Amino acid sequence: MIFDKTRKKLKAFMGESPRAKKMILYANLWVTPLYYTVAAILLFVLATLADQHWNLAQYLPLPISIEYQLTQTLLSTLTSGILSLTTFTFYGVLSALTTFSAQFSPRILKNFMMNNVTQRTLGIFIGSFHYVLLSLLFITQETSFFFIPMIATILAVVSTATFIIFINHIVTWLQVTNMTDNMKQESTIIAKNLLVREMDNYRVNHVEKIAHQIPETKGQPIIVAESGYIQTINFINIVKEAKKDNVIIQLEYKVGNYAFESTPLFTFWKYGDDPVDVAKYLDLVQIGRNQNEVQDIEYSFNKLVEIAIRAIGNNDPKTATRTVYQIGDLLIKISEIAMFTPYLADNQGDLRLIIQNLNFRDYLYIGLASIRHYARKNVILTEEILKVLSAVAKVKRVEDHESIWEFAEYTTRSLEVNFIHALDREKLYTTLLDIAHTTGKEEQYNKLVRKMTEVITDKDDLEEIKRKIPMNSYEA
Repeated sequence: MIFDKTRKKLKAFMGESPRAKKMILYANLWVTPLYYTVAAILLFVLATLADQHWNLAQYLPLPISIEYQLTQTLLSTLTSGILSLTTFTFYGVLSALTTFSAQFSPRILKNFMMNNVTQRTLGIFIGSFHYVLLSLLFITQETSFFFIPMIATILAVVSTATFIIFINHIVTWLQVTNMTDNMKQESTIIAKNLLVREMDNYRVNHVEKIAHQIPETKGQPIIVAESGYIQTINFINIVKEAKKDNVIIQLEYKVGNYAFESTPLFTFWKYGDDPVDVAKYLDLVQIGRNQNEVQDIEYSFNKLVEIAIRAIGNNDPKTATRTVYQIGDLLIKISEIAMFTPYLADNQGDLRLIIQNLNFRDYLYIGLASIRHYARKNVILTEEILKVLSAVAKVKRVEDHESIWEFAEYTTRSLEVNFIHALDREKLYTTLLDIAHTTGKEEQYNKLVRKMTEVITDKDDLEEIKRKIPMNSYEA
């Protein structure tokens, strides 16, 4: 049983994309230190051969050779020093990150630990420690040395320099602007890999061409064997296997969903006489205990959303605003690169896979709905959300305008403020009018403003609003 599970996991891992393999490997902190430890052991072997077996030190000037006692003292000092440096560094880092994650998002810990600088720093510390420890353990012959203590000294200098670089890296990375920007860049990479490189070549551009192939009858289910989160789906291989079996497959879950045991994972329609091996399709879907970011754009969105919500709760409007801007930038990139059709076809144009697809309206809701909810008593932050929507509306994808205006209206109506100052209302409605012009919703804008001003009972305030609020044709 254990062997079968291991074989399936290894097979699934080998079928993953290079980026997915990298994320799976380096999610474990032992991988990079293992590489550096192996390199340190090889370096120790070469230094030992050079000093004790090949006796290369005899060809060096006598003043630069180091006696056994000094070598032993140096190695023992460096062993405890490097271990203390490693322990102190990562204890301090994890303490800072724990506090920081409690303030913003616990999911940033994984991002930090998977960062290249973090991984290499840990690798250098662990590798250097193993080198000096092995040298101290095996160097017992009382003779002169050069390569062993010299390399140990160089590694100590490198570890010290790495420590300084790492501290600077922490200070830089923990700045919210840099952290959110890194998360946005990572989310953009996921979007490009999933929505463009992996699926665009198979997406159906004109649905009417395959409309007659869309099944209308009840298909045969493929059941989930074990509950868990859908981590990755190998869409390309599913399409290829479906072509071989002459079947059409519909995914009942999307990446990031929690799949419940004994519920349908796939539904398929068979058009040939040969039996279908359902096990191979199950192997092309990776199910695990936790969500990951290999293909899950929604999970990446949620990390940015969580940072913004925590910032609102901590009365940190600048961080919340900055994060909303990053989400808006990500929405623009997705709007530019994505094709929101759920149908994937093979190279002959035959429908093979129907996916649970997100459209732009869904991404808009995922990115901004929760922030809008927690900012419903904050006029300034609501205005910033509308500014982001205005920028997104100016992207060339005209078919997204309906969703953008709908969300802008929904955001404006949700304000729970008993009194909005005329200046705040002017700025709010100016931004909303800009969205209305871009999306062609001027009439709906006028209706919305009139309806919201009907609740104002103060006559002086109402007259000031009529003078300041921009309207296409204000009718009292």
